[in-house]
Amino acid sequence: MYPAHITDLRVPLKLTARNFTAWFFAFAALLALGKVFFAQALWFVVPLLAGRGCVSGGICGEVAQVLGLWLQPSLLLAAAWVGAVAFYRRGLAVGSRFWVLFPLALLLPDLPSFFMYGSFWGIDLSAAFLFFPRAGLVELLPLLAFGALLCFHVEYMPGFAGSILRTRLYGSIPIGLIYVGSCLWIGSDLALSLSPALGIPVFSAQSIHDALHFPISVFDGEVFAGLPPNGDRPDLLVPLGSLINLISFAILVFALVLDGSGRLRRPEASTLGMLNN
Repeated sequence: MYPAHITDLRVPLKLTARNFTAWFFAFAALLALGKVFFAQALWFVVPLLAGRGCVSGGICGEVAQVLGLWLQPSLLLAAAWVGAVAFYRRGLAVGSRFWVLFPLALLLPDLPSFFMYGSFWGIDLSAAFLFFPRAGLVELLPLLAFGALLCFHVEYMPGFAGSILRTRLYGSIPIGLIYVGSCLWIGSDLALSLSPALGIPVFSAQSIHDALHFPISVFDGEVFAGLPPNGDRPDLLVPLGSLINLISFAILVFALVLDGSGRLRRPEASTLGMLNN
């Protein structure tokens, strides 16, 4: 047996909703800098490095190209690390440490440019356009929505039955199981990214990817299953898995907040019942 203060150092601590909120904001900030505001981040960092070289069309363009190949994957890697730690430690409090896989599944396949790190000056500067951005805000919205939910005291909500997976609507509909299944659906890219190592042909992996991420598009006020006809550019493109995930997430939140049957299925509730008997 270890003393209490040593045990606390050896075992990852659970994150409360309040503590997780700070981690989640750091994760969202890194994600935003790596995707939405990356150009602004370069605009701020490059003059600091190039100095007077930016005056009169100096070396700022070249510095931005080279730095961009390093800065963007670094920001996304930092976001993946912060998200993984935060979701793991918060997951301990809500009944499953496996929620660490959610940010990893959605972010790590976005980082193939790690191969560029070992060849700083021998890289093709145009290669960055082959990799970024793979997942946009629409694809990452399920992750951000679930992270926002964990900023609240989920473990004390009326419908919480010990874990997200065990959440039921009206005591019978397994909405928690449906929601977790949809998370595995949209996070399938992590497994598909390992297909070369698993001996799966690229064509087969691409076919599986296209089937799992079938698009729902909106063009000129109409909704299409797949891409719009005639080669029109869609106004909005949402993967079917993400759409189902967000719908099941809304039902999950309803069950957690308004359905009190989860109290009866909590482990502590059964223990209390045995003591009362």
